[in-house]
Amino acid sequence: MISQSGPQRYISDNEAYDQLPGFMADLKVKTVLFLHGQKSLAAAQPYLPAWPADVEVVDVPFGGECSYEEIARVRVIADENDVDMVIGLGGGKVLDTAKSVTTGTHRYLVLIPTLASNCSPWSAISVHYKESGEHVDHEIYLETANLMLLDPKVILNSPIEYFVAGIGDTLAKFYESELIFKQLPEDQYTVALTISQQMANNCKDVLLKNAIGAVEDMKAGKLTPRWRQVAETVTVTAGTVGGWGDDYGRASGAHAIHDALTIFPETALHLHGAKVAYGILVLLAIENQEDAIKDLLPFYRALGLPTNLADVDLGHASEADIKKVAEAAADPSTQMHFVPTEKPVTPAVVQAAITTVECVSAKVAAI
Repeated sequence: MISQSGPQRYISDNEAYDQLPGFMADLKVKTVLFLHGQKSLAAAQPYLPAWPADVEVVDVPFGGECSYEEIARVRVIADENDVDMVIGLGGGKVLDTAKSVTTGTHRYLVLIPTLASNCSPWSAISVHYKESGEHVDHEIYLETANLMLLDPKVILNSPIEYFVAGIGDTLAKFYESELIFKQLPEDQYTVALTISQQMANNCKDVLLKNAIGAVEDMKAGKLTPRWRQVAETVTVTAGTVGGWGDDYGRASGAHAIHDALTIFPETALHLHGAKVAYGILVLLAIENQEDAIKDLLPFYRALGLPTNLADVDLGHASEADIKKVAEAAADPSTQMHFVPTEKPVTPAVVQAAITTVECVSAKVAAI
């Protein structure tokens, strides 16, 4: 087991971005590749400091997907300009692309999230997609970011749907690791695993207690301690679960369902974390935890997270479509194999679980 706790340096502050010029000077950086989303740059621009006069900046707008084609494009630009540092500013796909470009090189990596939608800013993982948005794979790197800067003001003003999706994605940290930790013999617990489990528990506890109120704070434009705790739980605490726990705390069944859903273009409008949240329900059905599904449904409905196939625009799905999702999710190459059930999770098991979620969701809605 290998633990990578997170970035080498992390700053969360209303003036966090002001640390960037000094950090670059300390590292004697001369050329920077600045990878960013256009909307993200517009949101962060008022708070970004001026670039140092002695640093050349290669401005690279993000292409839209963390695909192998996009990674190759940005890497060529980095090589041609012999950059010393790559700065990624934006959402998870921008940051994952920056990680993919710098891994295995001498280049420093700075990550500046403008959304609280996942733990990409903290993790040493990139998730790769086709240009169409269909999931391809993920890669765990040997390096973490040299610096992560989080300005709460920028994230507070980001689109609310990304924050809600981040809550769904982060809730999975508990449910995907719960059985793994429960079944782990006591004599196999290391300090790293203890930290990972505690952080997974924290993800659940903080979100179930504070997420609904935090969303209301965000809608009102209030930077409250409650909102900030939830935002940092999504971007930081979530990343420590897999960072400390390695395969014991990595994504499993819920993310496998997300990945399978991306096969259908209809689901493209739904954010990563929203589809993962639906995957949690399917995972709980696989684990025969129907009561846990019932407990979560009011929380989901309060936030607008998906509770059935219709909520991810697959309400029209035929049995053949559902079978296709089940086969993709249960493929031996997916993260579904981390789910520690007594019997293997086959396509038939996943298909039955999807049907169970439909039934439980309908019954709870009717009450």
